Amino acid sequence: MLEPPKLADDLILAQLSASYDLSVKALEFLPVGNDARAWSYRIETTTGTFFLKLRRGAVNPAALFVPRHLLKCGINNVVAPIPAKSGRLYARIQADDNYALMLYPFICGDSHWDMSLSAAQWRHWGRIMRSIHDSSIPPELARYVPNEAFALKWLDTLERVEALLARGEYDGEAAEAIAQIWRENEDVIKLCRRRYLALGARLADRSPEYVLCHADIHRANIILDAAGALHIVDWDETVLAPKERDLMFFIDDGFSADATDAFLSGYDDAAVDQLALAYYKADWVTQEFADYGARVFLTDEFSEAALALATREFARLFERDDVIDRAQRAYARLLASEEASAANASQKL
Repeated sequence: MLEPPKLADDLILAQLSASYDLSVKALEFLPVGNDARAWSYRIETTTGTFFLKLRRGAVNPAALFVPRHLLKCGINNVVAPIPAKSGRLYARIQADDNYALMLYPFICGDSHWDMSLSAAQWRHWGRIMRSIHDSSIPPELARYVPNEAFALKWLDTLERVEALLARGEYDGEAAEAIAQIWRENEDVIKLCRRRYLALGARLADRSPEYVLCHADIHRANIILDAAGALHIVDWDETVLAPKERDLMFFIDDGFSADATDAFLSGYDDAAVDQLALAYYKADWVTQEFADYGARVFLTDEFSEAALALATREFARLFERDDVIDRAQRAYARLLASEEASAANASQKL
């Protein structure tokens, strides 16, 4: 989040001392991330620098266990949580059990929003993603990792938001602004939702192969350090799903064709399922509708500044070459590939 939580720094410092034996010299809030229930800090201690993640509510075990497992498997580009004295991978703040804190190594570098990768680095990144997708997870870990639920996520939230919009039961500047944008783009939103449902149903019927996916491997979750090494952070959304759940972030996602080709070359040029790719582009759009709708209409926990930012980000979804445009292109590529397959089949007959 871009604003600090409503939690005293002293409570955070006390828990770091109790759970990790850390003597903190400086606690710096970092205004990064788009998760409404998570906050980031840089910590200077007598033994080094660490990254602290604070989360309100439940902790996803897979977000902690999966990166630890991948690190043990030799995938050193994964940033994993540091165990507390108890051996657990997080600690609850004793004075406010609604908050949990997780400690990580601090990676000094740039997120991919601000960096440029060479072709060699793109190929290396492709090899990293392939090694993650090829990794196996033991049964005791697999039970914590959810399976993909095609075309089921986001729908309840969307229906609640749309019901409020239909009744006009909202107030505030941000709510009025987003309601106006929603009405102006109602046809587009309905089309995206129909495609999300239809593509998800088709993909579920196909029973595609599942691999371990990061599921949120966008630019902000890739860090390039001073030595040129790549690091993966933020495993909160990890899931067992078709590989395209991750590959969608590297194919027609604002990168050059050369960058994408280099990445796929490193990934070993595995065939990309156009149906799965189109579904996940549609899934991302639907998630954005639900997320921003929930922030503005279904909770009162955000400040005016946070709501204003949500309004701007929501409006940007409909701009040229943003996520809706990219989902439309993925759908067009799917239709073209299916038409080509049908034509080839008819020629063989």
